[in-house]
Amino acid sequence: MIAIARLRAQLARQLAPPLAVSEAPRQYVFDEESAAYAEIDVRRGEAFAVVIGVGSLPSEQFVVEVWHRFVAEVWLVDPTDEAIYVACAGAPVRVVGRGALLRSAALPGAAIDVEALFAPPS
Repeated sequence: MIAIARLRAQLARQLAPPLAVSEAPRQYVFDEESAAYAEIDVRRGEAFAVVIGVGSLPSEQFVVEVWHRFVAEVWLVDPTDEAIYVACAGAPVRVVGRGALLRSAALPGAAIDVEALFAPPS
């Protein structure tokens, strides 16, 4: 998906150690009862800072709830509505659409240009 590749590139350009952006999607198995897939994960050392998947809310609520056991902030990239759902544990969900910059306290210094994620291929 083009939007995920563009998001990964923006994050990689904007974030510096100790934050690290994954280079590929990954299925995580935490224990016998817990597994979750991430298109992108951003880590601070061994801890997750933000995890990113594809989808929207409320349809992906279960996925968000699983991830919230391991990370406070989950982003869902919705290619249909061209928006990003930001689900922070204990807070209302934010929807950030085209024309906006997505900023997060979990990723200091990053400002994601949502418009650029969904722009037509050049």
